[in-house]
Amino acid sequence: MSKNEKNFIEAILKLDWQSPYAAHQEEYFAKINFWREGDLFPKDIAKALAEAKEGDYFSFEFKAGELFPFREDFVLEIDPKVQYRPPERFSHVKLKLGRFYPLFCFKFLPGILSSSIFPARVVGINGEKGRVKLDANHPLSYYPLKFSLKIEKIYPKERETGGRCRDWIEEAFKVGPGMEARYDHLPTDFDIDDPESFLREDESADMLFYSEPRFIGHIDRLCHKHLIEFYSRLLPKEGKILDLMSSWESHLPDFPFEVIGLGINEEELKANPRLNAYVVKDINADPTLPFDDESFDALVCDLSIEYVTKPLALLKEIKRILKPGGLVAFSFSNRYFPPKVIKLWVDLHEFERMGYVLELLIRSGFTELNTYSLRGFPRPQDDKWIGCTLQSDPLYVVWGKKP
Repeated sequence: MSKNEKNFIEAILKLDWQSPYAAHQEEYFAKINFWREGDLFPKDIAKALAEAKEGDYFSFEFKAGELFPFREDFVLEIDPKVQYRPPERFSHVKLKLGRFYPLFCFKFLPGILSSSIFPARVVGINGEKGRVKLDANHPLSYYPLKFSLKIEKIYPKERETGGRCRDWIEEAFKVGPGMEARYDHLPTDFDIDDPESFLREDESADMLFYSEPRFIGHIDRLCHKHLIEFYSRLLPKEGKILDLMSSWESHLPDFPFEVIGLGINEEELKANPRLNAYVVKDINADPTLPFDDESFDALVCDLSIEYVTKPLALLKEIKRILKPGGLVAFSFSNRYFPPKVIKLWVDLHEFERMGYVLELLIRSGFTELNTYSLRGFPRPQDDKWIGCTLQSDPLYVVWGKKP
């Protein structure tokens, strides 16, 4: 019997991979019932888990197609007039190059269940012939992967009862990771140049909509803690930082920053103890930023990029006010205000949203691009949404630097 046969193992599962334009890291919290689930891991990983102790770190390399196999027969050519049949709620979504669509939106795909929730990517559009090429392979099947796990906690089970048996590799990485990268160097068609992509349910003036202060958290307390911890690793230890689209709460570590906030509600900004100064401005009405050229060491825009209606104009300004080598980071989760979120955001998978932000950074000339995801943690017991979801809010961060 292995050392951990009767134990629970709490671990962070991590995938590191590199696409042509960015480095990517995916992390997922797993509570592993080793007796029930250990054999579902690849052999070398299961062997490491069997004898692991708290604090251990293991790393494994996988060739492209090894962890997530590639199948030639999963690359399909379809007639969208006949085979693209999305449910009514998705009927407005058009097929675009590089975008992902649930397989249940397509009919008559050989070897694929019509009820499958897994995504397929549009990798070719032949307008003359009216044909579309789909790739139903896992998007990570094209990349070498570094899989690692950090053992956080090991403790005995009180008893073995019935319940769910989880394939943790599949749960953590089967749907989502990989969707943030371009396909074969081609820009993903997010319709960034189409004004309709940035329409909102409520087109009233933002100054009016946000005139009443909202002292509410936009992510749960654990996700907030994780974002602060992440920024403590990412941001410079000192300097001048712009908290763009700020509110009553920043998500910055306790470093000796000079923090300037720019937001839309003055009462919220006044209540933010992290700000050294603030500016009230509606950047959707005018994306010009009222700061000198090359005046900031870093800029963060937290939980807000999904509301920006002129993102390329805003990024031009961000690039202007950052010092050379200055960092810009966008963070978000899976929550938003429906009246003011842009139409495009709602149509995208959470991981595609990272791809959208990456595309903005690429088009704006930023370099050293990265994405990060953190998911799977249990929701705080005192959170008011614990009855709706048992998982903490996911965290996504996309960042780059001014050349």
